[in-house]
Amino acid sequence: MFFVLSKLLIVLLRPLCWILALSIWALITKNAKRKRKLLLIATCILFICSNKVLVNELARAWELPPVSSSEKLPSTAVILGGYAEFDAKRNRVQLSDAADRLFSPVVLLHQKKLKKVILSGGAASLTGRLKPEADYVFPILKSLGIPDSSVLVENKSRNTFENAINTGLLLDSLKINDTILLVTSAFHMRRALGVFKKAGIKVKPYPVHFISDYGRGYFLPDWFIPSSEALFRTDALLKEWFGYFAYAVTGKL
Repeated sequence: MFFVLSKLLIVLLRPLCWILALSIWALITKNAKRKRKLLLIATCILFICSNKVLVNELARAWELPPVSSSEKLPSTAVILGGYAEFDAKRNRVQLSDAADRLFSPVVLLHQKKLKKVILSGGAASLTGRLKPEADYVFPILKSLGIPDSSVLVENKSRNTFENAINTGLLLDSLKINDTILLVTSAFHMRRALGVFKKAGIKVKPYPVHFISDYGRGYFLPDWFIPSSEALFRTDALLKEWFGYFAYAVTGKL
């Protein structure tokens, strides 16, 4: 039930849903004063959620910083899913903009900074018809020269909470009690870190796929002109903040 509700509520959190709903309400209402208020609120939401400067500063404050290349890393990493899906019509695996979750550990494996990775990701689908993500990502690692002995597959998890629980069970079965490297998107790391620690797993965060521009470099139009990129980042942040709050309330972190 938690999984289903979370997927449905995430859709309603999108700013464009609010803007559309308020605009439709303003269109059908016959009260002129209410119409002005609704349109003003919709405009304010659009400005705030698509403001490149404001959204970037929020993302910078929320995301954990990158790990220095000189730091010593644990020998095993767990890679959280959410970066790939199988396109049945084209019969191919589609990688999203979060593919750095996969490729950063691959680089570390080739550099011998990691010995083993755990692919943690099932089928996060309400219909249950999707193939587990880890199953079709595994062949990608093989094609990149990663030996089978360096890859473990956990293909049951549908969300971050299940990632932690199922990874913990896998580690226990292998008698691995050392600190592991936790790899996920930077904006998702705070929630993932809390959930894994709550599950009793010792982890070191390794954030990747940053949505913030750490160097800033703002131009004058960035302060006033709506940005579709900022709106996309707002979607990601709102989803993550809602997830963090829901996990906190339900005792998952």
